[in-house]
Amino acid sequence: MADEQKPKKAPGARPDRVRLVVLLYRKKGLSIEEFHASWRDDFAPIMSGVPIFKKNLLTYEQCHVNGEALKELETKGFPLEGCDGIAIYEALSYDKIFECLNDEEFRKIIAPEEEKLLDESRSLAFPVDIVSIFDDPT
Repeated sequence: MADEQKPKKAPGARPDRVRLVVLLYRKKGLSIEEFHASWRDDFAPIMSGVPIFKKNLLTYEQCHVNGEALKELETKGFPLEGCDGIAIYEALSYDKIFECLNDEEFRKIIAPEEEKLLDESRSLAFPVDIVSIFDDPT
């Protein structure tokens, strides 16, 4: 991608990394417990074994929605989306993330596993630039 075609970063964004944040919804028929266990214990090791992910990603994080904290937020009047989890892919550039998503192994290995777990019609993806306001390294 030529420099003039590259997406411009948000003002003050970190120049050394970007993230893709994906809101995930479990497949109909899976309990929340089954979803969390399968995503963590079955899916994560499979994904971790795909070479392009190890090569291109700095971080892959699974954020498992905490039901108890969600209920507490509801009592405080927070508007809630209701997703079941959030996947965070962090890389040096969006191109590195897109290489992962376009990789043949992703289509052959990861996509079928995602189909078992996710209602992909409801997933929402956000490419985000990171603007660190407060970062405690401890």
